[in-house]
Amino acid sequence: MSLTNQHGGDLDYIHRVYNIPRDEIIDFSGNVNPIGISPSVKKAITENIDLLSTYPDVNYTSLRSAISSYTGAKAENIIVGNGSTELISLFIKSVCPKKSVIISPAYSEYEREIKLCGGKPLLFPLREEEDFRLNIPDLFNAMDKDTNLLVICNPNNPTGSFLVKSELLRIAEFCRGNNIRILIDETYAEFSDDDMEVSAIPLADDFKNIFIIRGTSKFFASPGLRLGYAITSDTDITDTINKKKDPWSVNILASVGGEEMFKDTAYINETEQLISSERKKIISELSTWKNIKLYDTQSNFILLKILNKNITAAEIFDKLIKHKIVIRDASDFPYLDYEFLRFCILSKEHNQLLLTKLKEIIE
Repeated sequence: MSLTNQHGGDLDYIHRVYNIPRDEIIDFSGNVNPIGISPSVKKAITENIDLLSTYPDVNYTSLRSAISSYTGAKAENIIVGNGSTELISLFIKSVCPKKSVIISPAYSEYEREIKLCGGKPLLFPLREEEDFRLNIPDLFNAMDKDTNLLVICNPNNPTGSFLVKSELLRIAEFCRGNNIRILIDETYAEFSDDDMEVSAIPLADDFKNIFIIRGTSKFFASPGLRLGYAITSDTDITDTINKKKDPWSVNILASVGGEEMFKDTAYINETEQLISSERKKIISELSTWKNIKLYDTQSNFILLKILNKNITAAEIFDKLIKHKIVIRDASDFPYLDYEFLRFCILSKEHNQLLLTKLKEIIE
């Protein structure tokens, strides 16, 4: 029996249960940049370790300036926080939505926070028969006069499906006309090809109803830093969140590391090139297989549906763990089942190893 539904990506748990040394696990479940932390970030943190004796700038002026240069957003429209999860919580607590629509399957934290505020979340399904692409007309029909929040993860986790700028504009206009705020989680947007235009940041100045959240855990491979940021032109929301937020919620080493990571263009370009080239290579290989269904993605992970009825995602997990390879059995996500698995893009060598083992099992 696979234990991945609850513990996918929990390498300490996998180490204990399967008795695999943690540093020998090849983790395709965590969606983290395989390049690892930028060397310049490591250097900046090491050289500034004595700053632990001081408080960070409570306004995080330099950090927000670095994020502004990286994203093109205005510095005054940027809020920093202790990871994207804190910002999701702060935003939802600030708007206290009575009725929300969440594009699903999705990260469970959205639904949890809405319920904690006494709101009613409605899951709007991305349908497998539509290749998990968002049906925008159906979405508009699902949002009634009581809806005051729409939650979108773009590109979506776990499906990898995505919305482009023209679609985001259409949704933003509809929601603005109906007094609906939009929370857009762009955790995986930086892994997309630039020419696909999946980010909503260019719309933020014109649409006060948009609140965009990003983290540094995945693209910048730094989940331990706990650094996230949000972008909105709604000054009322910015003021409310800053009043609710604990002062110095971003520790000083995260602030120093953040200032450096957003300026490290060599690291950023290397990451973009690796993920883009490997994504194309993997998709090209998988498209020749007969026993899986592949879905278009602009993220750093790929969702597969297993067409071979003789094996489940949980059984594939158990076969791969014997080779110290961890993938994600996606059956615990809403609207997915035992036929679905997800894996992220790692190094060229590890990607080839996974494809070889998967093909032996599935094909």
